Amino acid sequence: MSARRFFERYWFLLGMAGAIVAGAVAPGGGLWLRETGVALPALVAFTLLVSGFTLDTTRLLARAANARAIALTLSSTYVVAPTVAYVGALLCGPPLDGPDSEGARFLEAQMIMAAQAGTLASALALTAVARGDQELALVLTVLSNFLTAVLTPLVLRLSIGEDVSFPVVEMMGRMALVVVAPVILGQLLRHALWSRTARVLPTVRVLPRLIILAFLYTGFSAAASHLFQEPLVALRFLGASALLHIALLAWTYGMSKALRFDPGTRAAVVLCGSQKTLPNGIYLWEQFFRTNPYGALPLVLYHVFQLVVDTLVAPWFNRQREREPSNRTR
Repeated sequence: MSARRFFERYWFLLGMAGAIVAGAVAPGGGLWLRETGVALPALVAFTLLVSGFTLDTTRLLARAANARAIALTLSSTYVVAPTVAYVGALLCGPPLDGPDSEGARFLEAQMIMAAQAGTLASALALTAVARGDQELALVLTVLSNFLTAVLTPLVLRLSIGEDVSFPVVEMMGRMALVVVAPVILGQLLRHALWSRTARVLPTVRVLPRLIILAFLYTGFSAAASHLFQEPLVALRFLGASALLHIALLAWTYGMSKALRFDPGTRAAVVLCGSQKTLPNGIYLWEQFFRTNPYGALPLVLYHVFQLVVDTLVAPWFNRQREREPSNRTR
């Protein structure tokens, strides 16, 4: 295999390795991206703009009627994930010796992460890499994030007895700005320019993958300091995060097979039902759990772990789709 062909085939995996190394060696850029408060939402909005441009959103209404896929994804996000995370925290964390013990702080931090909605940008981009049903992925991620204002506080109240609340109006405004508006703009651009984009369309479809690398760099930049300063605690959280993510992948994939979803639907449900968003978790930690020194650690480690693992899993879904073609609508 020539060097050029090798790079064309494996450039994304090489980019992942480079993003991880850069995050460990030069984390300043990633920390700056996160601390601006604008850069990461802008990247999410741009990903959704590309999705709006490349997707046939006339099929969104039909995808929104896929009750089984929606129910499986939401139950994975808000029922299965918190349950597995609770058990994982007990298995991987320090002993629970009281409400102020290290074990209690470990459990609290883990549940902050597990109660979050699915992520927007990476789930959509990875569904595209997997050649999954991107319209369904958009429906699933938007629903998951709209419901977080109600379901995330409910999960935290039931699991650790903490009462939290989201600024609902502010969140809805942010969703409209970062999610709805870019999709609408993308559709307007599609209507005006689609016939003239044949030459640049392959490049446009690559852009979400580059944004995934930017998120991976940002996430690992935030995680690097914790990994080096508190390696044993970080390893405990990494073990609990790995257990949770692998369990969610297995659950959503197994249930998708049992429900006889077609390969495109299966990829969207697995990728959207196993990921967790980072920004809302950071907000919760800073507003309600600031005294917990571990609050951000599982959020960041899970974010990095899901990006690495799902980036490796997505091409497998693509190959599975090629082996198992199906035009059934489920």
